Amino acid sequence: MFISRLPEFLARLDLPLAAQAMGDAAISAVRTQMLTGYDRPVHQTGALLNDVSCAVQGSTAVIGNTLPYAVPVHDGTCRTAGRPYLADGILNHADAIRRAAADALRQ
Repeated sequence: MFISRLPEFLARLDLPLAAQAMGDAAISAVRTQMLTGYDRPVHQTGALLNDVSCAVQGSTAVIGNTLPYAVPVHDGTCRTAGRPYLADGILNHADAIRRAAADALRQ
């Protein structure tokens, strides 16, 4: 007879801690992308760079910006091409973000 230990295993995991670790790693990845991932850095004053933040909701990390010009910079406008620093930063540094979560879960 198979007895699942999955509920006990899941109860021992600190998923919010892992989500926070992923969020912190994602913020770093996005900022790196903004500074080095394009022909020219995605910042003039540093406000957008410093506005990248993470909110943890349960086991989910939400990464983004609050400044009103973040979306036009990220997605582009009819006059300028977008530089999707959030998506690119997370995708280009996915391994580091995964490692951060794994390290947090090991603790």
